[in-house]
Amino acid sequence: MKKQYYIDPMGDKIPARHVKAYDKLRDRIANQIARAWADEEARLCALKERTIELIERLQTAAAKDAGVKDLGGPQGNVQFRSFDGSITVCLDNAKRTEFDERLHLAQELIMQAVRELADGEHNADLIEIATKAFQPRRSGNLDMQRIRDLKTYKVRHPKWKKAIEIISECERTIGHRQYVRVSTRDDKTKKPRNIMLDIAKV
Repeated sequence: MKKQYYIDPMGDKIPARHVKAYDKLRDRIANQIARAWADEEARLCALKERTIELIERLQTAAAKDAGVKDLGGPQGNVQFRSFDGSITVCLDNAKRTEFDERLHLAQELIMQAVRELADGEHNADLIEIATKAFQPRRSGNLDMQRIRDLKTYKVRHPKWKKAIEIISECERTIGHRQYVRVSTRDDKTKKPRNIMLDIAKV
């Protein structure tokens, strides 16, 4: 069924008879690609869910067979291989954390501290470190590890110390994210090859 009208970026209805043939083709191809990608995304989500179910099945079997409560480390990370060692499956449970609104106060205190410290080459380096720590990445998000790394510097200034206390207190866990990796190797002398499900890497 042909479209009677098209919606433009402003949300207005444009009668199909007023839309150029090329614009119609571009719209049709864009929609075809988007539907195909959405379908693949749904399949990947189902694959991940099924994979985690199978890993949990193995964990249950391990507990029953050997009296082990968890297969993996304290974070619930799991790694196991096929009998011949050619397949490796890894499940990583990573905490998702964020800094609350107090991080801005810590940033202000740190910048005040580096400005108040004596001038010199060391202070210039410290200013650069502090500035980069709070510089957003291309995604617009802060690099949380850079901010955590500020706690490793020995800076003897009360405002810096107070800022570090705030950083420690304002980071909170908001959930967990599970990452699954599967690698294979056909030859024991070669390195395992990750099975790529990232379209940018295939």
